[in-house]
Amino acid sequence: MKDSHTKNFICEDILINILARLPAKSLVRFMCVCKSWSNLIGSSSFITTHLNRNIKNHDHLFLISHHYYRGGRSLISLSSNETFEQCLELQHPSWTKERCRVYGSSNGLVCISDQKLSSTSSICIWNPSIRKSISLPKTCIPDHSRLFSRSYLSFCFHPNHNDYKVVKMLHERKKRSMEVEVYSLSTNSWKMIEITPWFNSTWNFIGHEVCNGIVYWLIFEDYYRIVSFDTRSEKFDELVVPDPIPPVKGDVIIQLYKETICLLQGHKDVDLWVLQEGSFQRLRTIFLPEANNFRLIGLFTDNGLLVKEQSRFTDLKLQLFDLESNQLKSTGILMCDRKRHTYIESLVLLDH
Repeated sequence: MKDSHTKNFICEDILINILARLPAKSLVRFMCVCKSWSNLIGSSSFITTHLNRNIKNHDHLFLISHHYYRGGRSLISLSSNETFEQCLELQHPSWTKERCRVYGSSNGLVCISDQKLSSTSSICIWNPSIRKSISLPKTCIPDHSRLFSRSYLSFCFHPNHNDYKVVKMLHERKKRSMEVEVYSLSTNSWKMIEITPWFNSTWNFIGHEVCNGIVYWLIFEDYYRIVSFDTRSEKFDELVVPDPIPPVKGDVIIQLYKETICLLQGHKDVDLWVLQEGSFQRLRTIFLPEANNFRLIGLFTDNGLLVKEQSRFTDLKLQLFDLESNQLKSTGILMCDRKRHTYIESLVLLDH
């Protein structure tokens, strides 16, 4: 006969398997159930397990759209990657009343700052799912607005260091001068980086992408170039852009595709170039409908190309061009910024 005082319990492995399937918002609530659940959900091992499962199964994946303003405040919307229905609308952390912009997204964290990116701009790493944020300390160059006309932010996770990095690049095109500094979440500090001499030039910034802790900057100076910066080794390198891409500023986008870097080039006929073993290979050409005047936004998941019809009179909604069926589907999402970001739910920052 069983002891009447014997407690019912669930094996921890089974409990972890159940909890890891749940959205972050529910897990935060469940931390109030009991101390053991709070300790389990808040542990670094469970946070990693929950994140890895979401990444592997593409669970709780969203498209971030921002630049919606109400009463002067910025909002971001999280829309389902499958239905594009708005799942959540969030206000940026209250430390700023400026119009904000998302500068990067990785493992459930987003890096945000204001649009001006001046020397006094606050930079924040934020997890919208658990409503937790960290304001970064002042950078190493507090008076950079007097020296540089342009600032650029990149945000990435370096798996080998298990650390999140913010890379800030300051550039003055006319003076051929620039500075790069890197913030580490693990040390909560900035570090100045020595600049490779050949990187100082009169180039124009086109865009950037991050992959495995490496930042890739697409720049233009009579022709396209890609400069990479490894946040682990803190070394710069340069990649050769394919010759068929014309040396004319236009529709060229750099972004992530199947865990590597790719280039999208074109207007009606869009060439997809994928970085393989140090060089770009043309994977395919995407033929968009002839009757439409599209603005290229970028790839979304592996089988869809996000585009927006151009109009002088209205802000048209984002559309998804299915690469398998060659059909257009309206997402219902208004998008004011050309840079798109995907967001995956996580508990990262819960243990900070």
